[in-house]
Order: sequence, then structure tokens, then C-alpha cells
Amino acid sequence: MKHLLLSISVFFGITCSLFAQNLPVDAGTGKITYLEVVDAAGVKPADLTKVVKEWATKQGFTLKEETADKLVYNASTLIEYPNVNGSANEKSPVTFTLSVFIKDGKYRYIATDFFHVGDAKSKASGGKLENVSPECGATKMTSKSWVFIKNKTNSNMVTLTNDLKRVVTEFQNDPANKSDW
Repeated sequence: MKHLLLSISVFFGITCSLFAQNLPVDAGTGKITYLEVVDAAGVKPADLTKVVKEWATKQGFTLKEETADKLVYNASTLIEYPNVNGSANEKSPVTFTLSVFIKDGKYRYIATDFFHVGDAKSKASGGKLENVSPECGATKMTSKSWVFIKNKTNSNMVTLTNDLKRVVTEFQNDPANKSDW
């Protein structure tokens, strides 16, 4: 009876953890996707491009592609999570692609292709964040750590996209950047 209760409680705990993930999944692609069209009324495309490029450089992102109305970056966010034996924490990046499409007075960002790159020493690479369990297997990463990585990626992406919007809004509201005087 004790084993049955223990099994049920472990299953319930894992199930609750898995459902606690707040990652936005695109219905068409099945990929985790952060996407938003943001108003930047009064800001010209050249100015938006400059602001986004400066912001991305400060984030440490690498420009992969640039056209007149699109910037594509190889990007990453560092995640610290409990290792498999729970005695310490590991730090490794989750990489993703960030695309910013620019028009007169607005822009759209799309972040997708999230991939956990594990530490070379521990070989605990979770792989695509859409995976239910990490590619490296349970001996390298617990399901609790995998859920933690996903949830931390979500909170990092919310912070990151809010920061992008803040920077553009500050530029937009700066009286020195207004041309309608």
C-alpha cells in the first residue's frame, strides 16, 4: 500500500510540474514561440532598426541576417538549474532565434527554435524545449530540472521581451527624438 501511495504521489507531482509550464506553443508549427506586434508610433524604420540593433548588441546576440525590414539574431539566455544528484547547480544556455520585423511605427518580434545546450563536461543537453523529456535522458537530467529549465526560460523571455519594449518606448517618448515640433 505504501508503494502504491508513493507511486501515485510521485506521478501526481510530476504531472503537476509538467502542466505548470507556461511556454507559448504555436498551434501551426508546434514550436515554442514568443510573438508580438508592438506599436512604435512616430518612430521611423531606420530609427527602430538602430534601437533594436543597439539593444541586441548589449544582450550579446549575434546578428545572423539583416534586410531593410528584418533583423535575425542567434540569441541565448543562461539558465541555472539543479544537477541530477541535487548537490549543486549547473549553468548552461538555452539558444533561440530572435527575428524582429520593422515597419513604420511598429515592429514584430518572433523568438523560436529554443534549444537547451548542456555543459560539455556533464553532457546534460536537454535539446529542443518542446520535448517532453530531455534528450540526454534521466541519468543526466531529472524531469524536475527539465521543467525548471523550461519555466526559467519562460521567465527570462518575458523579461527580455519586456526590456526590448521598454527600450523602444523610451526612444519613442524621448522629446529629442520627436520630429513633429
